[in-house]
Amino acid sequence: MEKFSELGEKIKALKKAREILHNEYTQSEFHKKKEANPQDIVPPSPKDEEIYKLLTAIQQLDIYIKKLQDEQYKILKENE
Repeated sequence: MEKFSELGEKIKALKKAREILHNEYTQSEFHKKKEANPQDIVPPSPKDEEIYKLLTAIQQLDIYIKKLQDEQYKILKENE
């Protein structure tokens, strides 16, 4: 179960990083424009490039979190 605990620590770290990036995104002007007009398409501007990088990083973290959670689940199933 040491491996399970190790995976849990990694998941916690990734979730914390995701939370930090998500907070950065929600404070951005791009996000505020999207929230104010959810039905409209907000045209990207050159300064929005950083926001797209944030969104990409958040998506990548979600993928890694899911992968590690799947590994944890597999360990649980093996130890039943």
